[in-house]
Amino acid sequence: MKYNIETILSNGYIYGRIKKVKNVATKTNKKSVEADLKRLDNSIEVSLEEIHKLKEKEAKLTDYLFAVELMITDKVLYRRIVELRKKGMNIEDAITSSFNQIVNDMLASTSGYLKERADDIKDVSMMLINNLDAKDAADFEEKHIICSDILSPSYLIKNHTTITGVIVKNCGYTSHSAILCRVWEIPLIVTDIEPGDDDMVIIDTRKKSLVVNPDSFEIENYIAEKKKYDAFSKHAIPHEDYKFSANVATLNDIQKAMDYGFDGIGLYRTELIFMNSDRPFTLIEQFDLYSKACDIVGNKPIIIRTFDVGDDKKLAYLKSDKKGINNYKNNPEIFETQVKAILKANTKGNFKIMFPMIEKKEEFCYLRDWVVKLAKAENVSVPKIGMMLETKQALLHIEEFVDADFLSVGTNDLTKELYNINRSESTDVSSYIEDLVEKLKKVVEFCNKNDIYLSVCGELASIEDIALKFYQIGIKNLSVSPGCIGTLNGTYTKFVGEK
Repeated sequence: MKYNIETILSNGYIYGRIKKVKNVATKTNKKSVEADLKRLDNSIEVSLEEIHKLKEKEAKLTDYLFAVELMITDKVLYRRIVELRKKGMNIEDAITSSFNQIVNDMLASTSGYLKERADDIKDVSMMLINNLDAKDAADFEEKHIICSDILSPSYLIKNHTTITGVIVKNCGYTSHSAILCRVWEIPLIVTDIEPGDDDMVIIDTRKKSLVVNPDSFEIENYIAEKKKYDAFSKHAIPHEDYKFSANVATLNDIQKAMDYGFDGIGLYRTELIFMNSDRPFTLIEQFDLYSKACDIVGNKPIIIRTFDVGDDKKLAYLKSDKKGINNYKNNPEIFETQVKAILKANTKGNFKIMFPMIEKKEEFCYLRDWVVKLAKAENVSVPKIGMMLETKQALLHIEEFVDADFLSVGTNDLTKELYNINRSESTDVSSYIEDLVEKLKKVVEFCNKNDIYLSVCGELASIEDIALKFYQIGIKNLSVSPGCIGTLNGTYTKFVGEK
């Protein structure tokens, strides 16, 4: 039977077997307090080991894993669990109750970061419960499409090599799970339709369809169309008027983007370089990384974002309390080392430097002048210098940023601030997208008037219908995860068809 699907969070075309995943941990028979607390300590140790191994294998997950590590080692949370267990509560219930209290506290907080992390905390509680007896969360060794109420990031991280598709009842566009699915090119759809365990299904995000137990004709059609789809989704369609760039975090990501035919790198997230170490990378180490990036992209442009830390990305060796310019002012040596490495590695002149979380013109000019001063001291040319447009304050005063060489709209933080969007919830994009597009029209007009390069690098650019709206108001440059090239191809094809 064929169903229409409205919410597509990650694109793909796949045929496979359904495996139902329950998001409820099994309770054990009550043991002694001493035995349960020993199990709790063991669970924390096992969970931390898993996190450290994942950090080594998947650099792009560092942001999420760093936040998880902080939660697992939280002493206040640990004391709550111990206290509830000593009062007679089952250890699984004690963990769940303690984490729920943290969630309630966070939801009541004025901090956008804390509110955003509420679903992550629920996921961490499941991780601790599943590891009470050091059980492996990987349930299936064969390739499969999972069907569940929600998609746990920790489950996805452990099983992504065998997961070929995801069907869930609730998930947000900018949730960690959705982002990871796009990174790993796993189709993700949100629907109340619930196939049975071991049912065969076809997920086709191009046609927004889900076929449950397809007949022989539908299977034959899938096989014939699959090769065409892969060719379409693995390499950029040649075009003259528009630029398709990639969001990357590692050299492997950059290589993948070049293999797929992207026009360049629209966002190089360099903070992961700093978060994968217990010390800041040296000038030589960073120079080596940026030089290798330069070799991979050839003469194509690469926009390098200076380290974006604070809030959820606190580092022991870095003085930070929130994202923004203060992270550079409070850590001048770390900032200067990064900038010098970028300047020295820019041998082809195709690097651009971008600052995150800018709110005022004065902030941008301060950092720009700092970079110019360093370039003169190193006797090298000054690259193009721009900023992420991701704060409400900057959007309201967009006309003040005439000194920027380029702007890149970061829709993740911008929509969160403008519309109080919780990235983990299945938010109806239609409730705010028209207003956002209307606001971005003014940005397009400003950039056209002042000859400023404009792009979008937030997650909304990877949603075909929304990317099309960006095209229609004149945003000709989109930057997405490498695996989303098929989305850009589809958007461009539709746009050309409408012209």
